[in-house]
Amino acid sequence: MKLLRFTNQYYFIGLLIASLVGSVLAFYITKYNINEGFNQKLYAEKEQLIHELNEFDELLSTYTLNIGDKINIKKVDEDPRIETFIKDTVMYSTYEKNNLNHRQILFSEKIKENYYIISITKSLLSQENLIKDVLEIIFVIIILLFLTMVLLANIVSKIVWKPFYDTLFQLRSYNIKKSESLKLLPTKVLEFNELNTTIENMTFQVEKDYKLLREYTENVSHEIQTPLAIIKNKIELLLQDQTLNEEHLITLAQLHQSTGRLSRLSKNLSILTKIENNQFVENTEIYLADYIKERIEDFEELLILKDIELTTKFKDNPKLLLNETLAYLLFNNLISNAIKHNIKGGGIAIEITDKSFVITNTGKPLIVSKVELFNRFVKSTNSSESTGLGLSMVKKIISFYNFYIAYKNEDNLHVITVLFIKKNILNTKNIF
Repeated sequence: MKLLRFTNQYYFIGLLIASLVGSVLAFYITKYNINEGFNQKLYAEKEQLIHELNEFDELLSTYTLNIGDKINIKKVDEDPRIETFIKDTVMYSTYEKNNLNHRQILFSEKIKENYYIISITKSLLSQENLIKDVLEIIFVIIILLFLTMVLLANIVSKIVWKPFYDTLFQLRSYNIKKSESLKLLPTKVLEFNELNTTIENMTFQVEKDYKLLREYTENVSHEIQTPLAIIKNKIELLLQDQTLNEEHLITLAQLHQSTGRLSRLSKNLSILTKIENNQFVENTEIYLADYIKERIEDFEELLILKDIELTTKFKDNPKLLLNETLAYLLFNNLISNAIKHNIKGGGIAIEITDKSFVITNTGKPLIVSKVELFNRFVKSTNSSESTGLGLSMVKKIISFYNFYIAYKNEDNLHVITVLFIKKNILNTKNIF
């Protein structure tokens, strides 16, 4: 929910409650004032009628005043002693052809030595219409108030919150790999200035830490390769020494193997760090089927050596926009993994469609759960040649491009599927 809508809903709820309470109060106050005025008018007409009856000789039993108003005068033999009171009643109106609400004042009076019961009845139609008109006016005012508030809220919010949205826009387009720092403009609002200052300080520190980490990673990766290369060369020279016995040669061979593994481990960790830091930004168009054919050629000798049959089924040749280094690491690791963890005389099948790359291979059962298969330093076999980073690197590249990867085991076959579409539109089953 947007900030404007979130804040406006509370304003509208408050305005709605205030409008309802105000409308109810306005209705009862208006009704009370009209009724009080109406009652005062009835008392005034009573006094006027008594005065006129005392001044004039002829008395009628009924007087018709305004439309719907009526005066009844009834002569009685003795004093009825009726205290003046006002009541509401319903009477039929010949003009409106309907029963209407009336208000009646009833009292008794002695006029010229005679006693009378007198009632003055007046129609409430005009007062009810007045109350109705007042409520309609209040309703129109409330509607106009709501519309005005919506309009003003949108206009004012766009002006007031413009610095905030400018800052948000710059943050969205901010890229730590670029040398350009955030340049947030000063505003008239203290809180926005404080926010901008805090963000600028944070991004400055993040840029500084990022540069230091990148330099450290590159330096370590570079510096560690030199002594490893020297150690490896020295071991190779010692292996050629004819004076060494078999036990010494075995030990040197193990050292040579461990040194090679350490060298590969250093390189792989460096690559993983670069992926996590988004340092691979240059992309190129890669036609997948053609690219996989080239990668398979690199493994032909190894396939022959391990007596592994590789079959391909290219249903399409999708074009992908990938970094060349990451593409090589992704598909090279998947093919290499299928060969490395295969069995003598096994098989590999690669299938490519317009949206997927599927590689299936025979092999021994996993010694780890498929949930842990793509984690760092986790090996699917006990091979000492493996660094435990191959599939972890695959996962990082998949996440970098927001692709989808899944693993399953069917009939003792290991199947890894890569889909070149967004993960958030897929069923998340078997995602790592």
